[in-house]
Amino acid sequence: MAKVVRFLMPPRQCLFCKNPVDSAEHVWSDWILKELKPTQPIRIRIGKRSDRWSDTAKMTVNCVCQKCNNGWMSDLENDNRPQIRSMIHDRGIDLEPTAQKELSRWSVLKAMVIEAADRQRNPFYDESERKNLKPPSSVLPVRTSVWIGRYFDSSLHAGGTLVSGNIGRIPNALHGSVTTIVVGHLAVQIFTEHVPPMFATWSLNIRCFPGPWDRSLVRIWPVFGPVRWPPPVSFTKTVPNHIGALVNRFKTGEDVG
Repeated sequence: MAKVVRFLMPPRQCLFCKNPVDSAEHVWSDWILKELKPTQPIRIRIGKRSDRWSDTAKMTVNCVCQKCNNGWMSDLENDNRPQIRSMIHDRGIDLEPTAQKELSRWSVLKAMVIEAADRQRNPFYDESERKNLKPPSSVLPVRTSVWIGRYFDSSLHAGGTLVSGNIGRIPNALHGSVTTIVVGHLAVQIFTEHVPPMFATWSLNIRCFPGPWDRSLVRIWPVFGPVRWPPPVSFTKTVPNHIGALVNRFKTGEDVG
């Protein structure tokens, strides 16, 4: 009788440590959904794939372990809850440098989780970037920028896409990940760049579509001092400051300066 040999696939590894995946991370935490009480279908878009619709906002991604999810990730969520609660309910707030870093870490965490929802795509954030986000390092990926803005309406949106650009005569030398999150009245955008080592110390001009970005977005990472939210100009459902302009602002197809 022939012997049957079974090959078992290794378990998926947690995004942030060596443990196997045995827990799911919420795209939007339960406390946020209780505060906002969304009634409309939720849209999530990753890259060029078709929009994914859900009748429930309780969307989870199986990508972490219980130790991370119930430990440092839960702590990060709780540390940011007062600031996030104020902004999703459209209450103005001053953010000191420490609060800006913690909100930026929360935003990058969500970007990594949203990216993990598409298992058919190679992850943009590498293993070291993901693991360094957790304590004790608590370090954001290098060449990362985080902005926050105000959406005049209350909504939920999460989307990520990849961009690339030439540096000088080197084609596609820069690769970037852009994630846009809208939760209540708070709009967040995260941009992380990957460049070859020869350009590691270069300050690159990432071109974007024209817009009142200096008046509609507040940069919270890197930190340059205390900031005030909301900014003077809000995103709306109509031009010229349509919320879609924020989602697509880096999709210019132009070279990097």
